[in-house]
Amino acid sequence: MKRTIYLFICFYCLVIAFPVFASDPLIHHSLAITLDLEKSNASIHNIATIPHSIIQSSSSFRLNKNSKIKQITFNGENISSAVSGDGFLKFKLPKNAKEGVVGSSKLICTYTIPLAIAKSNMETLFISGEDSFYPQPEIRDKTEFKLTFQIEIQTPSNIKVVSQGEKLKDIVEKKRRTVVWKESKPQEEILIIADHYHEFSSNHGAIALYAYLRDHDKDLAKRYFKATKSYIDLYSKLIAPYPYKKFALVENSRQTGYGMPSLTLLGSRVIRFPFILHTSYPHEILHNWFGNGVYIRPDSGNWAEGLTSYLADHLLLEQNGKGRQYRFQELMKYSSYVNETNDFPLMKFKGRDSMTSQAIGYGKMLMVFHMLRLEVGDTIFLKALRDFYNRNQFRYAGFKEIQASFEGVSGRNLEKFFNQWILRKGAPKLKLFSASQTKQNGTHLLKLETRQTQSDPTFTFKLPVAVWLTGKQKPIIKNINITNKKNISLFSFTKKPLKVLLDPYHEVFRRLNPKEVPPSLGKAYGSEIKSTVFPENNTPNELLSGYKLFDKSLETTPNRPHTSFENKPPSISKTSNVWVFGKNNKLSKKIKTQLNRYEVEVNEQGVTLEGNYFNWENHSFVFVVSHKDSNNEQLVWLITQSKKSIPGLIRKLPHYGKYGYLVFEGDEPKNVVKGIWPSSREGLDYTFTKGTYPLSSKEPLIKK
Repeated sequence: MKRTIYLFICFYCLVIAFPVFASDPLIHHSLAITLDLEKSNASIHNIATIPHSIIQSSSSFRLNKNSKIKQITFNGENISSAVSGDGFLKFKLPKNAKEGVVGSSKLICTYTIPLAIAKSNMETLFISGEDSFYPQPEIRDKTEFKLTFQIEIQTPSNIKVVSQGEKLKDIVEKKRRTVVWKESKPQEEILIIADHYHEFSSNHGAIALYAYLRDHDKDLAKRYFKATKSYIDLYSKLIAPYPYKKFALVENSRQTGYGMPSLTLLGSRVIRFPFILHTSYPHEILHNWFGNGVYIRPDSGNWAEGLTSYLADHLLLEQNGKGRQYRFQELMKYSSYVNETNDFPLMKFKGRDSMTSQAIGYGKMLMVFHMLRLEVGDTIFLKALRDFYNRNQFRYAGFKEIQASFEGVSGRNLEKFFNQWILRKGAPKLKLFSASQTKQNGTHLLKLETRQTQSDPTFTFKLPVAVWLTGKQKPIIKNINITNKKNISLFSFTKKPLKVLLDPYHEVFRRLNPKEVPPSLGKAYGSEIKSTVFPENNTPNELLSGYKLFDKSLETTPNRPHTSFENKPPSISKTSNVWVFGKNNKLSKKIKTQLNRYEVEVNEQGVTLEGNYFNWENHSFVFVVSHKDSNNEQLVWLITQSKKSIPGLIRKLPHYGKYGYLVFEGDEPKNVVKGIWPSSREGLDYTFTKGTYPLSSKEPLIKK
């Protein structure tokens, strides 16, 4: 998976035999790297074994522009290099390189590169192929080649180095450590990570397990080993056997969450959050099948994040009966963060760089996979996923390959499905326009009129409908094939219908109706138009400056209107989300009135929420309520008594997008209460007979 590159550590290398994988052209790198901390450089000796097909496609190679070359030879012939205009050190192969060569050629490079080494020696050091620390062919289409490697790295004895693949050697002699990593499976790039690690090891059958931690935390390593084994078993059963010989948990001084071939790089704070073990961690492990087992075709959209989210984050909650809630949250994110101006089709999603791109590339994509599952059924869905993986293992693949597997296994033409959801942006809006029932000859007839209310052209999809009947506790689920903006559906039952509900399990990707979306921070952050109202004049200057700092953080998009008001409320526009700062604010009465509806009591001493009392002095509060006369826009009330808490709130609040109320403690600040306001299914349901209508959980894709 492509990722942001941080500081690196580089090192010294060796040579091995060239493995061959299928018909794909593979460059094999034999690297010997020596790390010199005193001189802050790395001496590198690289022997690249290059198939003739790549020589035919590329006549030049490139290295890091700061490389100091000692010698470059191609099949024994010396060649020269020079820094090019695009910032790489480049060297062309001899004119006769493409002629008279049978099999592979040898490109041998001996050089040094500088190291970006932190003087404190406290940061994790990292280098990847994006740093061009090994020679790479100048080929436009990166799918034309992949690589294998063996790398020997010499470091000071207190440094441990991790890479992909299998560890063949790790010894210490004369205060120098020598480690050898070998990867024979086709890779996109070579990765090197190093730090003052404490190494823990285990195994799961033939799979070696490692934990590289910056502290000697044996209990933490044990917890991760236990989780690793369970998730490898889960996905081996779901898809195919684990594709690598090892899996390593690697700690990073930076707060990252990266899935890489046979390892994951998690930040020091991230790795110790208890929930990570059962959220982000299985997601990163699954990337060894999708993203780092089947690679993402560069000219296609990034399908792997959505698929991995669906089979990790979503599946684990679905197994606990919470799949419906998870899908609803993803629909909330899309409805909150995505609008006509920033929407884009899945084919154009490359990676997450904002809440908008996350809502589309992760949320919409996982919903599309869920709808695909509904379209073909669970059994075929799993068979098609396995077919896609087995056909494309260690190759580049995109939506066309996914479509081919699903069409091949199902025996159906799915072109319309993929074109609509992958190539087209936007989402349908649904409304139950009318519902009626009649009785004829002992049969109860139910008539439903559903409409799509978006201005965009019609979407076609399968719409589940729940119908509760007399004498039946559980609803009957019917499916409507939506093909027009206006659809009339007729159903017959032996029992009288009591209630109907469209999309009961939140299984259709759509833009939620306004009343479905409870007031939330995500909706406030995603608003195109924002206003802020500062507290009254008696607010201490220091605290007021803190609020102004928070106000400035809301100006994330230059072209979006953002207006601040001093000491007086605006005439509140129904088209603007208003951020209200401070306990003593002229708009606080409006907000208190709405909070009373949720049984939240606010007085001079503090706040009573969920039956607990919180004083003003040591807490920060965030309450999100709707405009009194608007379903779309909101008032966000932020109260704190300490400027010191503001930077933490700026950093943390965007990650609490689904919540409508929050309480934080201290200056850090630490979250102590979070909650979601109730939502309504108004516009999607019709009740013929008042009563209680429970909705049980559906069967998960696979059981625990």
